[in-house]
Formats: sequence, C-alpha cells, structure tokens
Amino acid sequence: MMTDRVSLAPCVAAACLVLALGCSPASESAPRPVETATAPAPVDPILTADAALTQAIATSNSAAALALVDEDVTWTDAAGRTIGKADMAQTFPTPAIGDERVADVRRFNYTRVGVVQIHKDKLHGLRVWVQRPEGWRLFVYHEVQSLPSPPTSTPGTGKDCVNPCRTVPYEPASENERAVIAAFMALETASHAADVSNWGTHVADEFILVSSNSDRTFTRAERIEGLRKSTFGGVSPTELISARLFDFGDVVVMRSQQRPVRGAPLQISRVWVNRGGTWASTLSYQTSIQATATTR
Repeated sequence: MMTDRVSLAPCVAAACLVLALGCSPASESAPRPVETATAPAPVDPILTADAALTQAIATSNSAAALALVDEDVTWTDAAGRTIGKADMAQTFPTPAIGDERVADVRRFNYTRVGVVQIHKDKLHGLRVWVQRPEGWRLFVYHEVQSLPSPPTSTPGTGKDCVNPCRTVPYEPASENERAVIAAFMALETASHAADVSNWGTHVADEFILVSSNSDRTFTRAERIEGLRKSTFGGVSPTELISARLFDFGDVVVMRSQQRPVRGAPLQISRVWVNRGGTWASTLSYQTSIQATATTR
C-alpha cells in the first residue's frame, strides 16, 4: 500500500497545480490586444479642386465652376481662341475632352502650382492650378489637337534665329523671371541648333511637348532623339511676340504668343521649375491660333 501512496502523490500534486492554474483569470496571463486607430489618407487639395471643377462642368453648374477660376485665368480652346474670366462668366466653355474616365490623365504637384494633363487620341488638355489665399484656383486651361498625319513642313524662325535665340521683347520683373527668360532663350537656341546636350540641361524629366503643328506628343527622351536625328516633327523655335510670366517661388508659369516664319501664330503655355538652381521646362502646350484670340 505504501507503494500506491508514493506513486499517486505526483498525480495529486499535478492535479492541484492544474486546478490552481485554472483558477487564474485568463486576462492576467494573456496580453491584451492594443487597439490602434488607422490614420485617414491625406487629402490632396489640388485633386479635390480639380475634381470639383470637372464635376461642375459635367453638370453644367457654371456658378460652381466659375468660383474655382482665378481672376487672371486664360482658357485656350483647340482652335487657339483664348478668353479670360469675364468671357467665361458670360458662357462657360465646354472642354473638347468630355469624359476623362477614358483618357490618360497625369497629375503633378509643384507645391504652389498643380498640373493636370489629359490625353485622348489626338486631343490634349492642360489644367494649371495655383494656390491662392482663398484656395486653389484654375490658372490656365489649354487645349491642343494634334495633326491627323505627320507634318509636311516645320514652321520656325528660319535659318537665322535672332528672336528668341539672341533677343526677346520681354523685360523680366523679378530675378526668377530673369532666370526663366535666360533658360527659355538657351533652350530655344539649343533646339534651333539641334544641340542635344544643352537642350537637355533646361528640360525636366517629366517634360512633355504637345503642338498642333505635329501629329504626336514628345517626351524628353523622344525630343532629344528627334534633335539628334534632325527630325523635328513639325516643332521648332518661333519668334516671341508677347509673353506674361507669373512667379510662384520655385515655379514660374509662362503664357506667350509666338509667330513662325510661315503658318498661324501659336498660343503657348509653359511651366518652369527650379531644380537645384537650374530652371527646367516641364511642359510646352502649343496651339495654332485659327480663331480670333484675346491676347493674355
């Protein structure tokens, strides 16, 4: 019998231990899960303003659309007709690209300036937004319709590029404007001479060139390749008639009219950014003026 008592003692002890553990509250032996709140995704104010404008236009809410337009806005349609806010208040224009859901839409945020590019087949749209004290406002709307087939000629300045290569009829109003005009002239000079190395110095990686004198768009790499092969695709430097530059710190918006030696004058929109002390062009939208236009 002694043997039985000895052999049962460990079992009794183990049972007591199990009972003791079983009596301990589970909440004390297991760690509590930590509840964390998921932070909401940041809202892009440029995207919000742009979506509100496209919605207002789609629903024919001219008052809501006009409220998102800057006092110094320009709207250039595919025929090259350029109007300001007063004309837009009379009849708000209709974009050539109606349904952007089937278009290639690209967005760029340059802090105080926002860019939205819309591409659909041969139609191209540009919306430039600027930050004002009252919020983001549409500053430039620009349409381009590409040619249906490759161009047969390239309108430009001719063999001797004086304007805009060596002189332009514009007096800069700030240090940034002076630097941008110098970069613009250097870019046009390099383009005229097919100087690939210097041309690339003044062009941003995201650069795009869209012209109604060409049947296609050009990225930075495509434009460099064209200059290297002396295939200009219908695009070449043209004489500067007039320009307005708008300084937003490290970004300058440039609106100009330029005239080739043959063919219709061009309404051109450009956005320049300061990258490490070098001003680079991010885009150039060029529309032949086929209709009466308001010079802005």
